[in-house]
Amino acid sequence: MSLRAAYGTLDLDAVRARLDPVEVERLAARLVAAPSWGPETRWEAPVLSILEDVCQTAGLPVREQPIGAGRHNLLATLPGDAEGPALLLLNGHMDTVPPSAQMTRPPFAAIVEDGRLWGRGAADMKGGLAAMACALVALRRSGFRPLSPVVLAAVAAEETGNLGTAALVRAGPPARAAVVGEPTRLQVVTAHKGVDRYQVTVRGRAAHGSTPERGVNAIVQAARLIVAIEERLRAAWAAQRHPLLGAATLNIGTIQGGISRNAVPDRCVFQLEKRWLPGDAPEHIRADLERIIQETIGREWAEVAREPEFEHIPHPPLDLPRDHPLVEAALAALGHVRGGQPALAVLPAFTDAALLQAAGTPTIVCGPGDLAVAHADDEHVSTAELYDAALTYAALALILAEEERTRGSGAGGPSGTCRHA
Repeated sequence: MSLRAAYGTLDLDAVRARLDPVEVERLAARLVAAPSWGPETRWEAPVLSILEDVCQTAGLPVREQPIGAGRHNLLATLPGDAEGPALLLLNGHMDTVPPSAQMTRPPFAAIVEDGRLWGRGAADMKGGLAAMACALVALRRSGFRPLSPVVLAAVAAEETGNLGTAALVRAGPPARAAVVGEPTRLQVVTAHKGVDRYQVTVRGRAAHGSTPERGVNAIVQAARLIVAIEERLRAAWAAQRHPLLGAATLNIGTIQGGISRNAVPDRCVFQLEKRWLPGDAPEHIRADLERIIQETIGREWAEVAREPEFEHIPHPPLDLPRDHPLVEAALAALGHVRGGQPALAVLPAFTDAALLQAAGTPTIVCGPGDLAVAHADDEHVSTAELYDAALTYAALALILAEEERTRGSGAGGPSGTCRHA
């Protein structure tokens, strides 16, 4: 797809003229300098305040969406001429994981060095969030007005259960297309695995440590079960494969048991997760676990419980076809901004994109930064990539707006034109 053919280079040039790379870098640095990882830092509130000020100053309508426990999403809108779902949703999370004690630079100093912005959240994903906000502001400054609106959703609580985007989709279909700005080195990601987590409680019978024959050791029972899961269930799940994502995976992450070294433990609890593939389902995962329990120690000795956050918010895989119009448009936008043939990629991590797609919004993941440094001691993002990301988001909005203008409102609303006011 040629951008010239899609909407003419004049529109993108008008946006480019109003998109200052220094402004993108400075906003990303301000966001990194605002800690947003826990109640001590008021979670996302400092970041939300910065973004709200930037968007309001540019004349973009904003509103806060409560998600519970005093936390809020921020929604900023570039208005369109028609009612109905947004043309494009730019989705990014405001929270981060806590800083580590071994970070190579002060986590909130937002140091720019060697063409990179360093600090907690630089890659995951305040850099992407800044690029999205600057793209929306530049579109506004250029006078661009689509048929349907373009929306920035700066969401809360992604790192603690994906609560912000879950609240967003509960409010109704947020858009007809979406991009999540997690770090992909500006490659277009169309697929990632889902996640499901379970707690297995293994029971025993307590006894004095000097007479273990009078009890049933729950730790030993759990050990037998874990070996069976590792040897048999792991192999069965590894045989489940996807052409892009490879095999499903299993990890046993925690174990706790016993109350004293001189007592036979009557309880042992361990937690596990499966990274699952399209075509699988949580009910199949649970059935597999219950079957291996029955075959190994008997169902009367153990119970399986899905982790509560996964009961409330399912975490399915992302799987968007390569030939989907959103993918084609994103590759075209990237090709025009960066040149060459943009690559498709997959992510090993879960993202909010899967929640959006499950709610009916086709979604890709594409953002500045490298997932390899997310949550790491040397977290950083290229400042040049920040600018390219902002321009790419703007170009994607222009392409989708022109396609909407060509076919009329996809939501059945009035036809119209994509224009500069």
